[in-house]
Amino acid sequence: MRGVYRSIELQERITDSINSSIGILRRILEGIRGISFAGFSVEIKWKGSDSISLVGLLSEINRKTNNFILALDEVQATKPPVSAQLRNLLAYGYDNFENINFIVAGSEIGLLRDFLGIERPDSPLYGRDIYEINVERLTREEAKEFLMRGFKEEGLNPPANIIEEALNYFDGIIGWLALFGRKYADGIRDLKDLKEIAINLALDELKKLSFRERLVLKAIASSSNSWVQVRRYIEEKEGITLPKATLSRLIEKLEKLSIVKDYRFLDPIYKEASFRLL
Repeated sequence: MRGVYRSIELQERITDSINSSIGILRRILEGIRGISFAGFSVEIKWKGSDSISLVGLLSEINRKTNNFILALDEVQATKPPVSAQLRNLLAYGYDNFENINFIVAGSEIGLLRDFLGIERPDSPLYGRDIYEINVERLTREEAKEFLMRGFKEEGLNPPANIIEEALNYFDGIIGWLALFGRKYADGIRDLKDLKEIAINLALDELKKLSFRERLVLKAIASSSNSWVQVRRYIEEKEGITLPKATLSRLIEKLEKLSIVKDYRFLDPIYKEASFRLL
């Protein structure tokens, strides 16, 4: 759902996702109003006569299947009106689609919970029962097994020192381990280059934050481990005095983004990237 800000973009993303699984879905979709097939792809008419809405499409799928899963990744990145549409869709589906399971996922757990609003009375999902799965940091043994199984599937056997250094650097975070394994399998074998790829990806994400949020991250990366030290660092290094309430809000936002917790980085890659912020 990253980059989905308008209804038309949501429709495009749904259409693309269906086309990526058309071999499995064709039998289910055949005969549904508003859907036509052109070779090995599907066209969905979202407007005009003989069109279908997203709720209508899911209603038909619910009627024709016993167990369908709709997964929405990085859903917390959506903005109004799409975010409101998705919450209403999830609430309607919860009540009416007994054969569809919804999975919402995101890397920013605080913002994901804010998106769902299950504890907020104004949210259509308020009070709904959800099953939550947190993907925890792998232990060293689990991380090693994860890498070795993946490399075995690729027919690769990297040197032991490369595996050990990757385990030390990526610290059991499954996303970075997966990136390392994929890039290594694709032919990038220098661990220094692989580290730089990870750091630059994190840096690209951090550059989307506001100037003040980046200042706070740089302060924490520079060993400021309390509210007072963060404020003093920004005053001394940047000549900026942030109001107390503003600084507190910035820190709270960064915690919701799952970047820091109690003035410590949750991810060593993001700590390294924060050192490089301007």
